[in-house]
Amino acid sequence: MGMRVALATNPIFPAVATESRIRWAGLEPEDFELYTTYESIGFCKPNPAYYLEIAARLGVEPEQCLMVGNDVTEDMVAESIGMRVFLLTDCLINKERKNIAEYPRGSFAQLIQFIDTL
Repeated sequence: MGMRVALATNPIFPAVATESRIRWAGLEPEDFELYTTYESIGFCKPNPAYYLEIAARLGVEPEQCLMVGNDVTEDMVAESIGMRVFLLTDCLINKERKNIAEYPRGSFAQLIQFIDTL
């Protein structure tokens, strides 16, 4: 679709483990312009500085980004710095039982529809 893609996975693993996880998902590390590891980034989710650092490394403003995630607490915090967000509900994690009505949300198929509207 011509979009730049970063994998904003919580950087709790080294690069070698993150790269293995990427391959387990049927993808390649080269599919991403950036993927976060504990060697490569200074913050973790849900710290908003994590998302600011990703945007800075990509050389874009947060408002130019879309954070897609399934964890209400860890992923939707990106909205606080101006990123657009989309909450995947297929594998929803909502440990704090937050109200998710305020977020654009849905399945993978609905995500594609949402992206088409941007």
